[in-house]
Amino acid sequence: MQRIFGYVRKFLNIRRSKATPHLTCENVHQGTQLLIRLVQRARLWPEYDALKNNKSVHSSSSIASLSPFLDDLGVIRVGGRLKHSTLGFEARHPSILPKDHPLTFAIITYFHRKCHHAGPQSLLASIRMQYWPIGGRKTVARALRKCVICCRSKPRLFEHIMADLPKERIQASRAFIISGVDYCRPFYYKPEARSKSPQKCYISVFICFATKAVWMELVKDLSTGAFLDALKRFVATRGTPSCIWSDNATNFVGAKNELKDLRRVFLSEKHRTEVHTHCLNNGFDWRFIPPRSPHFGGLWEAAVKMAKQHLYRTVGTAILGFDELRTLVCEISAIINSRPLVPISENPDDIDVLTPGHFLIGGPLTALPEPDLTPLNYNRLDRWQRVTYLQQIFWRRWSEEYLTLLQQRAKWRTPQPNIQINDVVSRMKILRL
Repeated sequence: MQRIFGYVRKFLNIRRSKATPHLTCENVHQGTQLLIRLVQRARLWPEYDALKNNKSVHSSSSIASLSPFLDDLGVIRVGGRLKHSTLGFEARHPSILPKDHPLTFAIITYFHRKCHHAGPQSLLASIRMQYWPIGGRKTVARALRKCVICCRSKPRLFEHIMADLPKERIQASRAFIISGVDYCRPFYYKPEARSKSPQKCYISVFICFATKAVWMELVKDLSTGAFLDALKRFVATRGTPSCIWSDNATNFVGAKNELKDLRRVFLSEKHRTEVHTHCLNNGFDWRFIPPRSPHFGGLWEAAVKMAKQHLYRTVGTAILGFDELRTLVCEISAIINSRPLVPISENPDDIDVLTPGHFLIGGPLTALPEPDLTPLNYNRLDRWQRVTYLQQIFWRRWSEEYLTLLQQRAKWRTPQPNIQINDVVSRMKILRL
């Protein structure tokens, strides 16, 4: 457009006086001013007519705050307050561009490519050295949304509305009756023999779906036998679960080098067969989340993150013995189980805050369901009924205080349409999904 109107301006100059047949920078500049003047007369005619008659623009005009004026070529420019600055004339008095006009978007696109796809703020600063688009950042942002290169380099992830919580998360049940398990990255312990180098060990993290209680076991290696021993210790201590969930083996595809051994173990058919047989013999199921969907296991991923934070801050670069590290893992497990499930009240009359530890004590692991004792007077209950009463109070608080916190969606709040034909997407992001 600049070159076309540059030739138009040159044609007018040739008719008026002799000029070179070649296009010059002055012709392009004058042609651009001619183009802007035509667009301003079409979109800003009331303001142009008022300024031409030496009147002020109306106070309701979109450019009233800019103190506009007409230059010698009839282009509406910004008057502003920078008259005495050392900037050039076009920087002190940029040409005003109408809002939502194709010429405005064309100039923004030109500067966007010239500035190597700069961001909205930096791009707007560069444009205002010559032009003043009405609408500022919103107009620039609307133009940048149509840039295919920027869309591909920084795509918006495709998201659906957050799903409802599974019934295992919101139904009262004994702690660890529905559990999830995950492995924590390798740590090093000092073997008993001084001549040996530090050995690798792992932490298996079991988490209860209903109470978020955590049970952590230290295992020496990634063998199937070591995992089954950790599972047996978990069952012997916390009772037999009805179902255990874990990551799918394909989640470890493309993981870091430190997780290659873990991926190899989970992918082996022998490991899956032995684990399935053990679970079948003990009366509980083992289920996997869908492949390449770690957000399905956010519950145990958060527990692993907390465990690693405590370990890194406590141990640091020191290397402990296996028994010392196992003791530390048990203490960290107790700390995690002491975290509050609900916001802490500032009222001194309130009872203690509800924590996962409240659900790990107060009854044996094989206890049968007890009748509801909460409506009865506490003084009328015997010793065993008082224990059951306190346990039911905890579950009532779990239902009234903690469950209501799960009602809101922290993210993925609005329904989104599916990907349609001709939508611009990033191939790299699709492969990751």
